[in-house]
Amino acid sequence: MKFRSLSWAGLLLLPTFLLSSCSTPLKNITYLYNLGKADSTLQTVSPDIYTIQPNDNLYISIISDNPEAASFLNLSQPDRNYTSESSLELITYIVDDNGTIVLPYLGKQQVGGKTTNQVRDDLQKQINNIMENASVFVKLVNRTITVLGEVNRPGQYRVNRNSMTIFEALGTAGDLSDFGNRKDVRIIRGEGEERKIATLNLTNSDITHSKYFYILPNDIIYVQPKNRIYGAKTLPFATLFTAISTAVLLYTSFRP
Repeated sequence: MKFRSLSWAGLLLLPTFLLSSCSTPLKNITYLYNLGKADSTLQTVSPDIYTIQPNDNLYISIISDNPEAASFLNLSQPDRNYTSESSLELITYIVDDNGTIVLPYLGKQQVGGKTTNQVRDDLQKQINNIMENASVFVKLVNRTITVLGEVNRPGQYRVNRNSMTIFEALGTAGDLSDFGNRKDVRIIRGEGEERKIATLNLTNSDITHSKYFYILPNDIIYVQPKNRIYGAKTLPFATLFTAISTAVLLYTSFRP
C-alpha cells in the first residue's frame, strides 16, 4: 500500500515536472536582463544619419512668395489634392540606380549617398541663381521599416522620424511573440551597394553601444524563432489534460 501511495504521488507530480522542464529561464526572455538595478542611465552611440539610396522617393518643393513664378520648378500644383499613394508618386522623384534624379529646368541631380539636408542645400544654391526669396523643401517619402519573424504583428510600418531604437521598432509590431528569440534578432541594412546583417541580443545592455541599436528607414528586422515558452498564453492544456487523465486512470486501475 505504501508503494502505491508513492506511485500515486509521483503520478500527480508528473504534469508539473513536464511543464517545469519546458520553462525558459527569466534571463532569456527579459530585455536588458544584465542591467543592474542601480543603473539609472544607458550610454548609447549616436544614430547613423540616413543617406539617400536608389529607389528612394523624394518630395521636393520650391516655395516662393510668388507661387506662379516657382510653379515651373515643382511637380505638384497648389490647386490639386494629393492623398492617395498613386497620386503621391506623381509628385515625387524616384532615385535611379545611379543615385540621380531629374528636376524640371534644373536637370539631373546627384542625390545618392547624401542626406536630405545636403540635397536641400545643393538645390538652394541653384535656386538662388534663378529667383529671389525662394526656399527649397526636401523630404524622404518612403520612410518605412519592415518587421518579420516572431512578432505579434509582422509587416511594413511607416517611420515618422529619421531613426528609432530597436525596442521602439519592435513595439510598432506588437513586441515579440512568445516564440521570439530575444538573443537572435537580425537587422538587415543597405549600405551603398551592399546589404549588412547584424545580430542583436536584446537581453544584453551592450546592444546600446551598437550602431544597429537605432533603426533607420528601409531597415528590415527579422526575429528568429526559439523553443516554445510555456506560460499563460501558451500553456499546453491538451498535454496537461492528457497527463492528468492518464494519472487518474492508472490510479483507479491499481486501486484495491
